[in-house]
Amino acid sequence: MAHATEAPASVTAEGQTSHTPNQAQDSVYVLMSRVMRDVKNVAKNGRNNSQNYSFRGVDDFIGALAQPLRDHGVVMMPEVLDYETSVRGKMNAVHMRVAFHFWGPAGDKVTTITLGEASDVADKASNKAMSAALKYALLQTFMIPVDAGALDDGDRDHPVGQRSPADSYMERLRKPAVWNNVTALLAMHTEATHDGLLNEPVEGPHGQTRLGDLLVARGTELKAAAAEREERLKAEAPKAAAQVATEAGATLQGKEPRSDEATVPEGDTAGHVDRLIGQAQTNWNNALVLTQVKGDAEKHGVIDEQVQGPDQAWVPLRTLLTVRIAEIKQANQDRSAA
Repeated sequence: MAHATEAPASVTAEGQTSHTPNQAQDSVYVLMSRVMRDVKNVAKNGRNNSQNYSFRGVDDFIGALAQPLRDHGVVMMPEVLDYETSVRGKMNAVHMRVAFHFWGPAGDKVTTITLGEASDVADKASNKAMSAALKYALLQTFMIPVDAGALDDGDRDHPVGQRSPADSYMERLRKPAVWNNVTALLAMHTEATHDGLLNEPVEGPHGQTRLGDLLVARGTELKAAAAEREERLKAEAPKAAAQVATEAGATLQGKEPRSDEATVPEGDTAGHVDRLIGQAQTNWNNALVLTQVKGDAEKHGVIDEQVQGPDQAWVPLRTLLTVRIAEIKQANQDRSAA
């Protein structure tokens, strides 16, 4: 979502150009015309290899104008008038309007207002937008000669129609639903293979790379993270199971167990249930003993008596023991498979 913000301004750049009468000094207009006379041609010294185009950087324009401005006593001061931020996938974008005030020794000034726009994955979007605004302020204010004889030549080699073939892939990759999805990355890799774009240069999170390498690296990273989570859960499973068993044993009945079968009369159904529950509590993680408890319950005809399970729900003793025995066996199989 975009946020428009008005920058604090000490000077109203949109106002009329101010002049301080000083007959002893030339006006800023005269001095700027002399700067224009002295400035040299600026060639395309920059190169964007990922998108295959040349450009003139802001450093080239600063280098061309720094000495002429000093020679004629012209001082430049920037002022951000307003700016707007937004998010494009994983990129932070900034749009800003910047005023550049050119002051002469007579105290008068000329103001140029330009727009700057830039994106960055980190915190450099504003810096880049300021540089873009400065570049065109200098180019257009001083009519700096360019090697192809056109003011817009600096952008002629980078129109939207000549975007890199991999740009559409990168736009999709910046979406979290794709960037964090192994299946989506695999599908994109297959698509890029069909389109013959696996070797296309792109700008990844860690610098320039190939599209295919970026997709494989991200997929490998996600799989490694998933495997790490699985190992951590597997390592914590015995501790969690022991805790559950302790809690389950403590809540089975809440009664003192009667463990001696001989001390319980044959017709004492409640007594046998209490005794068997006590044995189940003590051996909650032992499938063999629980199987014996189940057989004992069948022998004394209490296998279908209602008892309170770990979740406080009342279930037949048969169900409680059968489910717990199955859980223990499954846990043992999982550990063996691992």
